[in-house]
Amino acid sequence: MRFGGGMFDRHEFGKRVRRLLDGNYSYRKILVLLIIFGSLILYLGPSIAQWLFSTRREPIEAYNDHCINEKLAGYYFDALDYNVNILSSPPKKDENKYLPYVGNGIFGIPIQNEAWIYVKSGRTLSLPVKWQPLIIYQIPQDAIYREASVTDYTKGIVFKYQCFRDGYQISYQYYAHRLHEGIFVQEIKFSNPMSVSHEFPLRSQVTNYWTDSHLETIYMYIKGTKQEFNLASGYITVPNSNKVIAVAIVYQSIPKFIEVKARDSFKIEYFTSINYSEPVIMDQFSKERDSVKNRAVAAMQKILDDRIHKKNLKQDHIKTWQQYWNSGFRISDSKAKDAINGYKINSTIYYILSQTSKGLPDIEKNVKNNEGCYRGHHTLDATRLWTDTSTIDTINELVNSWFITIEKQGCEKLLKGGPSAVLQAIVLSLGGLRFSSQHLEFNVEPSNLHRDFLFRRISYGNVTHLNISVTVNEENRAVLAVALDRSDSIYYGCDAGCLDPPVPLGQSYIKFPVKLTKPLTAILYITSDYQHMQELQSALHLRSIDEAPAHTHDIMAIHKHGHQLGGLPTFFWVSICFLIVIFHLFLCKLIVSEYWDTKGRGKVRYNKL
Repeated sequence: MRFGGGMFDRHEFGKRVRRLLDGNYSYRKILVLLIIFGSLILYLGPSIAQWLFSTRREPIEAYNDHCINEKLAGYYFDALDYNVNILSSPPKKDENKYLPYVGNGIFGIPIQNEAWIYVKSGRTLSLPVKWQPLIIYQIPQDAIYREASVTDYTKGIVFKYQCFRDGYQISYQYYAHRLHEGIFVQEIKFSNPMSVSHEFPLRSQVTNYWTDSHLETIYMYIKGTKQEFNLASGYITVPNSNKVIAVAIVYQSIPKFIEVKARDSFKIEYFTSINYSEPVIMDQFSKERDSVKNRAVAAMQKILDDRIHKKNLKQDHIKTWQQYWNSGFRISDSKAKDAINGYKINSTIYYILSQTSKGLPDIEKNVKNNEGCYRGHHTLDATRLWTDTSTIDTINELVNSWFITIEKQGCEKLLKGGPSAVLQAIVLSLGGLRFSSQHLEFNVEPSNLHRDFLFRRISYGNVTHLNISVTVNEENRAVLAVALDRSDSIYYGCDAGCLDPPVPLGQSYIKFPVKLTKPLTAILYITSDYQHMQELQSALHLRSIDEAPAHTHDIMAIHKHGHQLGGLPTFFWVSICFLIVIFHLFLCKLIVSEYWDTKGRGKVRYNKL
């Protein structure tokens, strides 16, 4: 019975297949079959192709790739906060091509193989001394290697890594010391994990085209011993002038190669002392030359003595740099074309502070020095202040533009106060925040508040620090909030027009609505003078005041998604999902109906036979 039944089933199946292949198809049936076939190709095609053509074994990562990825892994979280910039050589597509650079307001050095020293000319460190300060490993022409640099904005250090396919690796650290302002520091570590020793050939510092250069040998006394150093001196001409600048550089000679034993490493630390004069006429050059030579030698002797007596030279530098960032500015990311985001802001500030010298003490702590700063429109909209920084020339042009802007917009006193004071001026300019004789006001048009802002630790005198935030809520309206980081007295705030009574400020954020006035006035006022704030209402002379309108959906979508179609309402996406489900249900119904219709016609045709 089973065998006979099996033969009958196969016979019936064969007859049905032959009838199916007879070609008696309607257009409707053909359309359904095409849809089914196309869906299968769409959903299963990529997976099948990947299964057929992909190799089962993943390629083994080369040592140089593994090494460089391991070196950079610790910086990725800082890069997400825009505190560092990672740049490979050659650069990758998603990397920002910001030039690795160190400076301390006395000199600046781009971290490139053929880089020169740049000294002060006018407002910026833009005058090259054609002397190459970097100690370079001479890479063989046939070497296979990976190279990357990391500029740490919060530490003022450029890290550089070279990983070779043969297994060798070199780590560099460069910084222009912030306390020893004439000292450039290079730390180089050679690692040899191989089973045989290896020699690393080095290229020493090079003098090229330096006018009237003179090289002499001197000795430094360290712990009762003397160590040999080189002293190079000469002059450079000042462009468009008949004056010259006397320059002296003290540096230690390096060996032609470093030999590292098997499975070992070797670390060297080199100091370079750089000193130069103000522009002088040629008749005064000889006198100035002797002076800068003496100062350069004294600076080198001091840093060597400090290295002997304490081991925290780098930490002193890092601590000083981190103090500059006590104040700051944060902005939400935008995907709009040419939008200024955090990575561009932090890198630009870093270049500016690198070209700012120590300055006079306590300038930013004196409220009178802040008066009138900042008078112009907020600098986030000034495209010339956010230009390319991939070369030393573009960096110098950008920093010069910033210094001119800060100076001409009422912040010239802060330029004399060192990096912390200059950063205060930059933060004020980013929001159009301005100090008057009796209050701080937030001058920005409400229509420009379409992103979240945070102005951190704005200095209002010696003790008081303010935090001001702008948050765009779910209704696309901007809301202000103010908190005191610390204070020496009671401070008050009021929104545009000061129609409402002044609100006392504290360490918890106090919210203020953003209002639109005619004529336009500041959207926020802060002061410790209660009576002054009450009198502001009578001094503003407004024709109208209303709550600022919500930003349009198109504007918010451009910043959040990069185009106006992004960020559509939830109802839209629910409707799309609903239509997709209905379409598939309808398709299934067609398939099932067609199957039963075909089966019914098959039975009738069989009975007729």
